[in-house]
Amino acid sequence: MFFIATISNWSDQRDSSYRIAPTDKLGYREILLNPNRISDLVEAGDTTLQIPKSVFKYFDNPLDRREKWGVIKANIAVATIINAADTAFASNMITINIHKNNNPDNATVATTMPVSCIAYADRYNPDPDNHCWIVYYNAAFKRREVLADLSIEQLEDIAETGTTTTSTPL
Repeated sequence: MFFIATISNWSDQRDSSYRIAPTDKLGYREILLNPNRISDLVEAGDTTLQIPKSVFKYFDNPLDRREKWGVIKANIAVATIINAADTAFASNMITINIHKNNNPDNATVATTMPVSCIAYADRYNPDPDNHCWIVYYNAAFKRREVLADLSIEQLEDIAETGTTTTSTPL
């Protein structure tokens, strides 16, 4: 199952240096991650303040042996990540409405892909409640960044239940 983490640092030798950019005024960014790309998960929280934190290696593309891992520091408990990894998706496939040419003014195309191919999703800053960037890999070498017609919370809901609405917690 996907999970949304508050990430304060994402570093690697590739292009992730600015995934959490200096322009992020709060110093962090909420990103939806796929736990099938995590390795070396370590608890790094402050037990006196009871702030759950974790550090882990993250592979954008685990199918490419040349791909290097990045290190993510996130405000999320290790137990939450493990629970997400142990929870099955509603389906092995997911259908997402993707805007043509990554332009939110253009029409969308319903695109179906395996949920295991999705690396992560980030909010679309001009309209984070209705759009998000999804990074996925079509085979081992085809990295795709697409603008989807849903929020990262809705993407998580679709993967979890097959619909964009989940029950409200009590």
